[in-house]
Amino acid sequence: MTMDKFDFDATLLTVNFATRLLAMELDKDTLLDRTLEAFCDLGSCKDAAIMTYDRKGDLIVVAASLDHERSFPNETVPMTKAMDEAAKSRAPVTRPKHEGSLYPLPGDSCEECPETCLCIPLVGSRDLVKGFVTLYRKNDKPWSNAELFQLGIVSTVAAISYENSELFRQTIEDSLTGLYMRRYLFIRLEEETQRIKRRGGDLSVIMIDIDHFKLINDSYGHATGDEALKQVAEILLQNSRRGADIVCRYGGEEFAVLMPGSKKEDAMIVAERMRIGCAESKILTTGGEIKVTISAGVANLDECDLLAGDAMLRIADKRLYYAKKSGRNQVVCDG
Repeated sequence: MTMDKFDFDATLLTVNFATRLLAMELDKDTLLDRTLEAFCDLGSCKDAAIMTYDRKGDLIVVAASLDHERSFPNETVPMTKAMDEAAKSRAPVTRPKHEGSLYPLPGDSCEECPETCLCIPLVGSRDLVKGFVTLYRKNDKPWSNAELFQLGIVSTVAAISYENSELFRQTIEDSLTGLYMRRYLFIRLEEETQRIKRRGGDLSVIMIDIDHFKLINDSYGHATGDEALKQVAEILLQNSRRGADIVCRYGGEEFAVLMPGSKKEDAMIVAERMRIGCAESKILTTGGEIKVTISAGVANLDECDLLAGDAMLRIADKRLYYAKKSGRNQVVCDG
């Protein structure tokens, strides 16, 4: 590999920024989003995918960028020969794009097709392959040594960061719903509040409560209540902004959504989307089909005189109380 001094200095600067951004992130969704962005920027491409193995050993696309539109599909994809080669060699492999997949997967080699799909193994601790990052660009520009150098370093940092985020999440994840626990909400609340005091910005929160949840437990039993909690948690997660919002189980049947960088108007839209999502969903449990609605209160840090995170939570909780008192199944943003 040969790079002149200018290229080498520029490469180190870019890689240093990208790796620092990934290494200090512990939130899994945010980490995936930042990893996609870093790989698309460094690889000068619009299409990319991050794949990891699930507990059954299947390969799952956990995050993807298609024409710069990022998503978190959680779809199973086949293991191609090129990916198997990358896993065994622990080195990047380039191939033509597999035409049968929506996501950029390296296909079988052929002389007529430019090798514009790059597959990089995500090698974590103990030299174990945790998954792959694949990149695709539609022109026939070959991948340069400088690009492979940058992407190789970032892939190692991404793999280790992903492992760390999984270990950290085990300590702050609610075992029933899979959402973050209350203590993580307060960790992030303090971090975001201090950041805004230093640099400015927005921060909103949504406090949510399942309507008449005690009646569900009393009528169907606590096991059915737990099933309903898990399904409501999934609805909230699906209607949040993945990679941006922090969805937590606050306690019992109450939830909180912390929204860094969001104005109150943004939080109102998300809260209403969550409310509609619950109202229109069929909660299927062993005790039968249950209709579930939620009430929510929304607040922004700007509404607090001293920019105090706990004061913002109290305002949102007060509005949640108003929502329940005023008939439930609604979002309250004022008062």
